[in-house]
Amino acid sequence: MKILSTIIILWALLFTPLFAQQTLENDPAITSYEPYDPLIPQMFAFDKKLGIFAGINNVNNEIVIVSHKGDGQLSISHSFLVDKVIKRHDQIFIYRPKSVAIYDGHVAFLASHRDSCYFAVLNLDGTLVKRLAFPGYASAFSYSPSANELYISGEKATGFDVIVLDTRNGVDKVEMREVLTLHYQKPQLSEVIAVRDPAGVGMSSIAMSVVFLALILLYVIFKQIGKSLIFIQDRRSRKHSKAKSIPTAVASSGEISGGVYAAIGAAIYLYNKELFDVENAVLTINKVSRTYSPWSSKIHGINTYFHKR
Repeated sequence: MKILSTIIILWALLFTPLFAQQTLENDPAITSYEPYDPLIPQMFAFDKKLGIFAGINNVNNEIVIVSHKGDGQLSISHSFLVDKVIKRHDQIFIYRPKSVAIYDGHVAFLASHRDSCYFAVLNLDGTLVKRLAFPGYASAFSYSPSANELYISGEKATGFDVIVLDTRNGVDKVEMREVLTLHYQKPQLSEVIAVRDPAGVGMSSIAMSVVFLALILLYVIFKQIGKSLIFIQDRRSRKHSKAKSIPTAVASSGEISGGVYAAIGAAIYLYNKELFDVENAVLTINKVSRTYSPWSSKIHGINTYFHKR
């Protein structure tokens, strides 16, 4: 029994993929499978059938078309300027290439700036075939041949926008007459909170907890600051009191010795002696002797007219 079960398992492992491959090849719904074209920005695109490579040159702000020579070398055959950059000061209004792709033998790209965008289709020689402008910012596009639709997507602060274009006549002949815009509104934080907490109990508890925690934290901080200030003030007062205190010399018996008295007396004597300057007693008064002279006699200065009468 064990040998038989082992043979059956090996047969299933070997032949089941072959049957599955034949089923995939014979099923028309599966053989007409459309390759997935993601709605994300693409910097490069390659068409193996045409041997064309398209890419975005952010340095020169242009779309380059690269051809394959066949000897393992690639060369830029054509280029298309997305928007003029040289000598431009309005940087926010310069169209920048965001995504590029190759559809039905044409190079398609999307360019955008802050407030506007445009979708353009080029021939393989770099000539412009179609250009459609749209309001708003966009960064990616995708093409569905089975649905004959082209999708342009852009993200805003409030949500997402998807622009659907009709391409029944081909990508190079896409028109704006059947433009369909789909908008997704991002839910705001207040709306999310209202759904999760309709009664507002959670928000109230969070707000009250934050307030009480803030008050407790402030109480602890101010209390620690007060303790620190009191400690610093006490330490300064202790240092000040130690600096003012005069040490006294006391004998081991608890009485003041005679040497202390002698030192105090000597200090007082020297202090009193330094209060006055040392001066020499020098007399500066000299005695001047004056002899009699008629020039200094007062009797000659009196008028004698009255005495003669």
